[in-house]
Amino acid sequence: MSIGRFRRVRFASGAAAVMMLFGPLFSSAAQAGSAISTTTDQRLNAMLPSTLRSAGTIRVASNVEYPPFEYYDTDNTTIIGLDKDLAEALGQKLGIKLEFSNMSFDAIIPALAAKRYDMAMSAMSDTEERRKKVHFVDYFASGGGFLVKQGNPHKIHTLADLCGVTAAIDKGTTEVEDAKKASEDCVKDGKPEINVKILPGTSQIVLALQAGRVDVAMIDTSAGAYISRQHEGEFEVPAASYAPGPFGVVVPKGSPELTTAIQGALQALIEEGTYAKILEKWGQKVGALKEATINDGKGL
Repeated sequence: MSIGRFRRVRFASGAAAVMMLFGPLFSSAAQAGSAISTTTDQRLNAMLPSTLRSAGTIRVASNVEYPPFEYYDTDNTTIIGLDKDLAEALGQKLGIKLEFSNMSFDAIIPALAAKRYDMAMSAMSDTEERRKKVHFVDYFASGGGFLVKQGNPHKIHTLADLCGVTAAIDKGTTEVEDAKKASEDCVKDGKPEINVKILPGTSQIVLALQAGRVDVAMIDTSAGAYISRQHEGEFEVPAASYAPGPFGVVVPKGSPELTTAIQGALQALIEEGTYAKILEKWGQKVGALKEATINDGKGL
């Protein structure tokens, strides 16, 4: 969908719409959760570059305007979100402080190349094009998915389940083409086509679903989980993404020690359950990974 950083080349307007609709509610819900902590692994600390161990700090670039991954709390100063909590846990595991700085999203990779920062966490999609300049330690999966009424009355889990139902889609998003192709497949299989309702924004597709004018909203799984969290008991995300792509911690090329240390720390958080607690806190279990990989499994 158009919101956010799953294939960040797409439009960004949807993220603003979701924040306007649900951000204040989410901030209060997130703050209600208990602090998440872990223990330092000295073996992983020893894997860090000596310059970082001496500094005691890893400088992290981020675009702090994409809830629930990173955004400012109600004081407009404190950075909160899934990425921030995960960074805190990574820092604890590595025995080093991760210090966030805000900047525009398109400036992050150039800032890493200029060595102004050591790494980045900003819900950035791990893509082949970006791997020409940086490395990724993947920690989350997002992509096309569904938002439905609680209980999933139409039993929608895959694109094939959309045959004959009415689907709301945000104008200008990749889900428009996804629905078109899925509808063609329905007809080929002798099933009714999808009744597509293209609406001008995230708020409109959510309201259409809420009012019962449509049966499903086609939306990124991470955005759907975020919205579902704000309307607990009303909506749900019934399945993992039908077109998943990973978000990754971004590390400059030429930093193999830091890349492998981050990978090791993330894998440790996954295995001990801290990672799952962080995703649960932010309503993002739908994007959980079972393994921390580098460059979508392709390695350094």
